[in-house]
Amino acid sequence: MRYSDNVIEDIRFGNDIVEVINSYVSLKQRGNSYIGLCPFHKENTPSFSVSPNKQLYHCFGCGASGTVFNFIMDIENYDFPDALKYLADRINYTLPTQNESFENEKKNILFNINKIVARRFHENLFKSETKIVNNYLKNRKIKLSTIKKFGLGYSFPKRDDIYTFLKNNNFDDNIILETGLVLKDKNNNFFDRFYGRLIFPIIDDKGRVVGFGGRSLSNNKNVPKYINSPDTLIFNKSYNLYSINIAKNTKNKELILVEGYIDVISLYQIGITNVVASLGTAFNENHIKLIRKYAEKVILFFDSDDAGTKAILKSIPILTQNGIYVKVAQVENAKDPDEYISKFGPRNILHFLNNAKSYIIFEMIQKVKSYNLNDPIQKAEVTKEIAKIISTLSSPVEREIFILEASKIVNIPKNVINDEVNLYTKSTNSIATKVNYNNKKIKNNNIKLEEASRNILYILSNNIKLYNILKNYITPKNFINPSYVKLANLIFEFNENNKNIYPPDFILKFENEEEQKLISEIFMLEFDFSNNHKLEKIINDNIKIIKKAYFDKIILENSNDENFIKNIIEEKKTFEKLYINI
Repeated sequence: MRYSDNVIEDIRFGNDIVEVINSYVSLKQRGNSYIGLCPFHKENTPSFSVSPNKQLYHCFGCGASGTVFNFIMDIENYDFPDALKYLADRINYTLPTQNESFENEKKNILFNINKIVARRFHENLFKSETKIVNNYLKNRKIKLSTIKKFGLGYSFPKRDDIYTFLKNNNFDDNIILETGLVLKDKNNNFFDRFYGRLIFPIIDDKGRVVGFGGRSLSNNKNVPKYINSPDTLIFNKSYNLYSINIAKNTKNKELILVEGYIDVISLYQIGITNVVASLGTAFNENHIKLIRKYAEKVILFFDSDDAGTKAILKSIPILTQNGIYVKVAQVENAKDPDEYISKFGPRNILHFLNNAKSYIIFEMIQKVKSYNLNDPIQKAEVTKEIAKIISTLSSPVEREIFILEASKIVNIPKNVINDEVNLYTKSTNSIATKVNYNNKKIKNNNIKLEEASRNILYILSNNIKLYNILKNYITPKNFINPSYVKLANLIFEFNENNKNIYPPDFILKFENEEEQKLISEIFMLEFDFSNNHKLEKIINDNIKIIKKAYFDKIILENSNDENFIKNIIEEKKTFEKLYINI
């Protein structure tokens, strides 16, 4: 949905960033800013700053930054149109419907169709011709209250029931096909995707039905047991988790990740409500943003077979590399949590969850299973493999703990494993040092260029007197980074036309969210413009870094033009000797 700049500006002005963020984070005033604990990463000392004057926020710990729109997008996992609507509703601002794009009109239609179809599926359960599905639910011990809570339903075996239902509700064939609920065969006949199946509505964290899962009640082995809605304009299984609408209310910032719909439901029925499941796709990085919105810890409670174990081992690095603390639980004498509860009752299931292992211990145990510890050579090999795992830990305390655990697992003295861990760590560091040696200077130069660019852009945007001096020495194209070049062009344009530079307005001119955060960080800088001596040094040092990088880039790009390069080298030498007085 794309609204005019005036509408966006009205909504931004109506939502003071301090008030909005303070409803999520406890802020305290410090000077001209407000500080608090960052909601986007775990910290004990406040590094999250909000500027009421600039209407921006920035975390000096994790780098999160932006306008009030960026904050709502990140904290609520919204896209820009949803954040805009959320903030509009907050101040009772009526968005002009005539500006809605065709795509968003279509999204609203799809959401509406899913809602009424989910209701029809649910109502079908209570009709006389649904004996087969109700027997299944009864055998699985799924209670009526649970059926209602999850909105479970049934699609009649009639091949075109939903198609006919939607046609009777005046929806045309094209939009019906776009829902993914209906397919068309080679003879152009329409038929329902989920006919004859138990239905699990997939509801997003905003409470909207985005898709469906269907379980076959047939004994036909050629029929897939489970199918999901295909990707549509409003649904992508790689970005959604089943039952997130319920699990998001967890108080302890911990989610339990299982493999199937029934596992979620079985655990919910015994009072464990912070459970979600991936939707027939491998857990991936696209799920991370959704998880981080509601949790800091995850227990992987996958099936206890080989496939479940492999899925756990694949999921661990995705989670840990994104700052999620991971533990692993697996039931014994049963394939999955649902089967365990069915066989042994709910009492002991909490035992497995409360005794979930750290992912490090789980990885070590899985390594050992591939070796014969009675064979000295294999025992030595697996010990080395375990030492490699432990050596990846940065915390000395964690290393000490897991070296002790490893000693128990492989029955080798703790000091021996400790020596092996240290040996591998030194080896790794040595290799890394050799690999990075030649790149170190380049990396440092890149860091210096980034810092110099940000400093000069901030100065150009905040002091018209200095802008009028510096514009004689630097131009927008000198900044190299495309985002910085665009920002510099805007700054030059506004300054030349005597327009006020208001940071949030500039940030919204960048559609990419990462660019918006990059630009936000520049505007959140602080400079003491009263200390001319210090300021003069900063300007000269930083502009020379920027110009040198620009000259080097031009020389590299025109390496075949000797005369051009000669002129650029002379210009570069001249600039190196230049001193800008302010």
